[in-house]
Amino acid sequence: MAGTPTDGPVWPNPECPVLVDALTPGVPWREVRVMREDGTVTDPARCHDAHELRRLVHHERPGADLEDPAQSFWVDHPGEWPAADLR
Repeated sequence: MAGTPTDGPVWPNPECPVLVDALTPGVPWREVRVMREDGTVTDPARCHDAHELRRLVHHERPGADLEDPAQSFWVDHPGEWPAADLR
């Protein structure tokens, strides 16, 4: 799940503390990792929707702005989630 200089920020990155992995066909979640204020990084967490993403980020990195593309890197399809019927 680490970005490269050609496709996004090298991660983990304190300037961009949220990493949302790519959509995968047939998988009902996206994996998310968050860099905490102390520099530690969460294990990949499965988020099924924006509500779960907000809850995770609020818990692990309060104050991170999910609307700011400089603070949250989406590997692909920003803001999109798997179809609810895949759960």
